Amino acid sequence: MALFASPKKNVAGTPEQPRFEELGCPAFASLVEKMDADPERKYHVLDLAAASGNHIEFFSRFRCRYHIGDVLQVLSYLEPPEPEEPAPDFNLILPLHMKDKLDLILVWDGLNYLDKALLPGFSEHLLRKCNPGAWVHAFVYTRGDMPAKPVSFDILSSSTMRRSLGEGATAAPCYPQRVLENLMPGFRSVQSRLLKNGVQEYLFQVQ
Repeated sequence: MALFASPKKNVAGTPEQPRFEELGCPAFASLVEKMDADPERKYHVLDLAAASGNHIEFFSRFRCRYHIGDVLQVLSYLEPPEPEEPAPDFNLILPLHMKDKLDLILVWDGLNYLDKALLPGFSEHLLRKCNPGAWVHAFVYTRGDMPAKPVSFDILSSSTMRRSLGEGATAAPCYPQRVLENLMPGFRSVQSRLLKNGVQEYLFQVQ
């Protein structure tokens, strides 16, 4: 099987125009509060989404070095290897050559699009570059379907975001918290909030 597969099938019929919805994000608000409480600290942040002026502007309030991963769409195309094939090399997919270790990784909805057979290798790749106590913020879809591709998020405030609903839908893996923690050794969930639209907001921390 090829490393990259064709896009996940659209099961929603005719594509719709992009729409947006606002999310209350209490776990993110708690994270920002923790960062605000230590204004002299310099944070090293990795954003796995494409470059966003909105994200960069929000985190400019902190003493922060902001790294752009731009890898979410790539992750959504990865397929687990056949028994005789090598696993994806995350060092090539997401090179982490920054000098300093990371304090925060923004995953957005990326965990939903990475096959669970690949999640341990991906989380291990991230873990090697994390400082002790580093955070990972993520959204996980808990209902039967999800956007066909990873969507964009805008930060409206420390407690509110706006996400694109995308075009079309595909089946969601609906990972429970315990499954995610088993698939991401070295990270534990320190906050988990079910939002009103069925999206689970997580804040993980390096153990």
